[in-house]
This record gives sequence, C-alpha cells and structure tokens, in this order.
Amino acid sequence: MNRVLLACAVFGLLSISKVSAQFEGTVGMGIHAGYGAGISSPGVGAHLHYYHTNNVRFVPSFSYFPERKGTGMWMADADAHYLLPVSITASLYPIAGIHYSNWKYSAGQASEMLVEEWTKHRAGINLGLGFQHDIAYRVRANFELKYQFIKDYSQVVFMAGFGFWL
Repeated sequence: MNRVLLACAVFGLLSISKVSAQFEGTVGMGIHAGYGAGISSPGVGAHLHYYHTNNVRFVPSFSYFPERKGTGMWMADADAHYLLPVSITASLYPIAGIHYSNWKYSAGQASEMLVEEWTKHRAGINLGLGFQHDIAYRVRANFELKYQFIKDYSQVVFMAGFGFWL
C-alpha cells in the first residue's frame, strides 16, 4: 500500500509541469485602475503582457490620473515580471522597470491675475510586488503595489486590473 501511495505521489509531482499552462510567446492585454499616493488621485489605464518565457513577461502600460486640486498626470511604464506560481491559478511576481511621467499643474483663473502653470517631464524606476489570479480560461485579475522612484515626485502606486490572453 505504501509503495502505491509513493508511486502516485511521484507520478503526480512529475506531471505538474505538464498541467501548468504554456504561455511562452503569447500576448495578453488588459485594463487597470488604481491610486497614486504622490498625486493623491485615482487613475485608469491599459497594459499589454508579452510572455518571453513561462515565468518572465514584459509589460508596457499607460495610465492617466485626471486633474485633482490643479495637478494631473499621465505615465508610461515598461516593467518586467518574474512569475512565481503559488498554486495552479495564482502567482506572485516581483516588478522592476522604467517609468516616464508628465506632471501638469494649473492654479486656475483668478479674475485677471496671472495664472501659475507648469509641466514637468520625469523619468524614474519602478520596484514592487504583484499578485495574479486566473479567474477563468484566458482571463485573469491582478493586483500590484509598486514604488516609483521619481525625482521630486516619488510615490506609491496601487493598481488592480483585469486582462486576457489573445
């Protein structure tokens, strides 16, 4: 009886790699919404996923944070994720990447006085952690928390999104 259980356990462990999905070379896309602590505003965006290997994917994304208290921002990120499976449907992944953002401030019109306005372009680096859960066939939800190292504008960003594979 013990030999049968041992044989089943070994067979089960050997077949895990065959059960896991093969994503190498596939592309996915999705939408996300979140909050930027530095700009103190919610934002929305879209992202693409390109699976270089089953565990490494590259993720370009664009996010827009509408004007709030005179300040608005959009950002473009190019991140890399390394997927660490936690279960058959869930994965954790560290995030590392580059960042570019456009910050715009407008104090508004106050009668005939001069209005203060400025636009700043900033490059930076992203570091963070994400969680992905496969909801259904080719559909996933993801949650990301990352810190953006940006000169004069560093911030924590939380994003939650949905996506699918093509």
